[in-house]
Amino acid sequence: MSFQNVVLTVIGGVGYGILSEDGAQLQKIRTPYGSVSYSTLQIGPTSEVVFISRHQGIRHVPPHNINFKALIKAAQKIGAPILAVNSVGLMRDLPLSENFGKGRGKGRGKESHVTPETFSDYPFFVPNDFIDFTKNRAGTFYDNETVHVDMTDPYCTDMRGLLRAVLSEQKISYSEGIYLCTEGPRFETKAEILMFLKFADVVGMTGVPEVVLAKEAGLCYASLCVITNPAAGLSQNMVTVDEVKIGVEKAQKNVFAIISNLAHVLEARISESSKRSSKSFSKKISGSSSEKVAESLSTKVVEGSSTKVVEGSSTKIVEGSSTKISKSSSNSKNTVEKCRCKKAIDGGKL
Repeated sequence: MSFQNVVLTVIGGVGYGILSEDGAQLQKIRTPYGSVSYSTLQIGPTSEVVFISRHQGIRHVPPHNINFKALIKAAQKIGAPILAVNSVGLMRDLPLSENFGKGRGKGRGKESHVTPETFSDYPFFVPNDFIDFTKNRAGTFYDNETVHVDMTDPYCTDMRGLLRAVLSEQKISYSEGIYLCTEGPRFETKAEILMFLKFADVVGMTGVPEVVLAKEAGLCYASLCVITNPAAGLSQNMVTVDEVKIGVEKAQKNVFAIISNLAHVLEARISESSKRSSKSFSKKISGSSSEKVAESLSTKVVEGSSTKVVEGSSTKIVEGSSTKISKSSSNSKNTVEKCRCKKAIDGGKL
């Protein structure tokens, strides 16, 4: 299948397998790390969204056994920006966006924060950084060479900006901060949460190494977390799977609306970027001989040289250089404007 019209890849967790498993028309992408099932949803005349279930398998795969390498390698083949959907537990008081509580009348001011003690309404969380407390997960594609990927901005800053704009436009409450990932599948102890909340805002089991592998693959990656419950020991109740499922179900309608609107925003940006690229390409042709243009488009990189071409989208980027060699006049859908995700691996190899 061609992924030319895909504008967004969604990797969904608990509660979102229905889009890529039950009753969906599934297809497979083969990767060096195993096959990945996915489904496609048409969102416009020419644009599509791909859905991948994070826990896919004969049964629900537990978080510590997820094949993250296969998921991200499949997403790299698709070549579109990634929106990851994760469920998390709340560890400390968080301010919410200004739209929270609008139109609620009495007591509205008290609802500008979400706390573990007064938790309700299942708001969203957009991570801007993470802390890794996993133990036994394969966290890199580079097992046979030393590569230090830059993680200064682990989540794509431009994708996060688009996501925040969509949330604000839909008047959906959200907060931002640090995500802490544990190994699972058990929930955390009270002592662990008391330690973790000194460093991070929410806790989950699926965000890492997914975000790291996406960065190594040069993919634009943002996460939309659903806060489903207070973390262990921060409320009167035990943490249960049913509690998490309820939170996910209550947030589903908003999640689908966010995915749809984000995809339309990306579709519009790709269309606009394509128009600019076509105009620029036309100007270059008008100022060059046809022989020179043909020669530049047939440029090849010699194998075995110190220059490496990174593929995985409609644009090839030559590492160590600002030169871009386009396969077609359409701009790369993998990288949103002003994004540095493709460059995170530059300078990291020994």
